[in-house]
Amino acid sequence: MKPDIARVRLLACALLFSIYLGGCASSPQTRLLLDNPPDVPALVELSEVPFFPQREYHCAPASLAGIINYRGTAVAPDQIADLVYVPELKGSLQVEIVAAARQFDMVPVKLDGRLESLLRELAVGNPVFVLQNLALEVYPVWHYEILIGYDLDKRHMILRSGVNRRITRRFALFEKTWQRADHWALALVTTDSIPATASAEAYIDAVIGMEQVGRTSSARQAYATALQRWPDNLLAHTGLGNSAYAMGEFAVAESAYREALEIDPQKAEIWNNLAYALAQLGRHESSINAIARALELDPDNQNFKDSLRELGAVQ
Repeated sequence: MKPDIARVRLLACALLFSIYLGGCASSPQTRLLLDNPPDVPALVELSEVPFFPQREYHCAPASLAGIINYRGTAVAPDQIADLVYVPELKGSLQVEIVAAARQFDMVPVKLDGRLESLLRELAVGNPVFVLQNLALEVYPVWHYEILIGYDLDKRHMILRSGVNRRITRRFALFEKTWQRADHWALALVTTDSIPATASAEAYIDAVIGMEQVGRTSSARQAYATALQRWPDNLLAHTGLGNSAYAMGEFAVAESAYREALEIDPQKAEIWNNLAYALAQLGRHESSINAIARALELDPDNQNFKDSLRELGAVQ
C-alpha cells in the first residue's frame, strides 16, 4: 500500500539511487506542454542558485539552504538540518521544511502541481523546491531537489540534486517521479514578493502560517504585499490588521479592519477586532459602537459579550 505522503513525509533521501522506469505510465502534462508551449523563454537556467552537496539523507537541508542563500540570507545546510532532519526517519518531513523556511522569513508557497507553473516560476527567477519519488509507489525513494531551469527544445528539466551540482531529467520522466510524490513543490520567496503562479489562497495561507509561529513583522509585510496584487482580498486586509495590532500599530490596524468591512460588513469578528483597535487609540465611544455591531450580527457569541464587558471597563 502506498504510504500517506501528506502525513508521513518523508523517508530516505538517497545519495545513490537508480530511477525506475517500469511500466508505461503516461505523462499527460508533458504532452500538453509540448503540444501547447507556454509563453516563456525556450531556455532558462538559474545558474546563480548556490549548490551544497548533500550529506547522506540530508537532501532537504542542502536544497533548502541553496534557495535561502539565493534569496540573500547566509545559512549552512547543517543549521537547517538541526531544524528539519528526523534521525528516526532518515529524512525530513514537509511540515518541518515549511516551518524552517519561515524561521528565515521566507514565504513558503505551495504550487498548484502543474508542470507549466514550474516553468513560469523559473522564467521569472524563482527556483522551485520539489519532492520526487525516484523509485516505485510501493517502494518509494523520496528525494528533495532544487529545480533551477528547463530547456524546451531538449525537453528536459535542470536540477541541483544530491551530490550533483547540475543534472538534467527529461520532462516525461520528471513528471512521473514528481507525480509519485503528489506533485509537491514550493516556491520560497521573500515577504516583498509573490510567486508568479500563486493563487491568493495559497499565498495567504503561507502568510497565515508565518503569523501563527510568531513571525509577525514578516507576516505584516507579506499581507501588504498580497494586497498589492489582490486589493480586494478580505483575508489579506484582516491579516494586515491583526499583525499591525500585534505590533502596536493601531492606526494601521484600524484602517485595515475598515477596508475589510468595506468588502464584507457582516463579519462580526472583524467588528470585534476593530473595537479593540479603536480602544487602543483612545476612541472609547467608537469602540463600544463597534463591539455592539459585532453583537448585533452574532448576539449569542460569548467572546463578543466578554469583549463588551472588557471594553466597557476601559475609560
